[in-house]
Amino acid sequence: MGRTGRWLLVVFGSLVVFGLCVVLGDLLLPWDQSTRIGTGAGAGAVIAGVLGAWASSLIGSPTPTPPVTTPGTSTASGERAVATQDNSGVIITGDNGTVQR
Repeated sequence: MGRTGRWLLVVFGSLVVFGLCVVLGDLLLPWDQSTRIGTGAGAGAVIAGVLGAWASSLIGSPTPTPPVTTPGTSTASGERAVATQDNSGVIITGDNGTVQR
C-alpha cells in the first residue's frame, strides 16, 4: 500500500473514531443532549488528532539515504585543508596552532 492509501486509511479511521466518540457521548453521558454531543465531539477530536500525529510519525516522508563513504580514506586539498576520520581528539588548524583551555 502506498503513502496515499495509508493516509486515506488514517483519515477514514479518524472520522470513524470521531463519530464513535460523538455517538457514545450522546448515549452514555448523563447531561443534556447538547453537552453530551459537545463533550463527545471534543473527545473525538482529541483522539483523532493523536491518531493523525501518530500516523504522521509512522508514515512521514521517506528518509533520504546517507551518502556512501569509503572507510579509511580522507582527502583534503588546499593551503589550509584538514582531513580527519574517526577522530576523537583535538584538531588544531590555523597560523598559531595553540590550544587555550
